[in-house]
Amino acid sequence: MRNNHDYEIQAESDYQKALREAFWHKARQWLGRGCNDLLSFAEVFQMLKQQPQSQLGLQSVLLEQIVGSSGRSQDFDLAYRPRHQSSKQRWVNVAKAQYQSGELPPVWLYKVGDAYFVEDGNHRVSVARANGQASIQALVVEIDVSTLTPDPSCTRLGFKLDGKASC
Repeated sequence: MRNNHDYEIQAESDYQKALREAFWHKARQWLGRGCNDLLSFAEVFQMLKQQPQSQLGLQSVLLEQIVGSSGRSQDFDLAYRPRHQSSKQRWVNVAKAQYQSGELPPVWLYKVGDAYFVEDGNHRVSVARANGQASIQALVVEIDVSTLTPDPSCTRLGFKLDGKASC
């Protein structure tokens, strides 16, 4: 049986691994191999705030569909790896809690088309991705984008906002 210290060591090790992976992915981005940044929900929401919203309730959401954050888009990369040491203690605490209980409370997401943005639970999403989970339980609020024009060149949202690609 594992004790709290074992969970702490595992969580710290997993955090350092995720931080290293984020660094190397950022380095590849600098070399011109694509965007690795989360979208800022604040910027997207400014263009969508007049669109109708509806509560979808508790759902299982594929982690790969989470492409942005409402307040931490600079703290994590697109694969939700932490970018800064400043998030270490929170990340480690969330990881330990998951190792001990096997599950965490649902995150809160906004759904925009087929993409999701984290309103609450960025560290839970990061830990879940680092642990190889495919999906996460989430309380989802959907913003209706059915009136927007699709644009296949936008790989993350699938449409342009105000003439700008929000890809």
